Amino acid sequence: MRVHVRLFSRFREHLPAEARGVADVDLPDGATVGDLVVQLGIVRRVKLITVNDRPETDLTRPLDEDDSVRIFPFVVGG
Repeated sequence: MRVHVRLFSRFREHLPAEARGVADVDLPDGATVGDLVVQLGIVRRVKLITVNDRPETDLTRPLDEDDSVRIFPFVVGG
């Protein structure tokens, strides 16, 4: 199964530089939002995940073919 992923801010480093934070990611059928986060190697605190433009807090939510996932980190400034 393939999902469309867009990563923001420092999470963009989890994709090749030429991807510019946007890529299609292959996952096994039945993969969840949490599986995607693990596959991408994101271990920092996540502020928001959206699936098909809707906020998603349940990391056990199964993903479907062609879902669009956006992952935003916490931003700290001073």
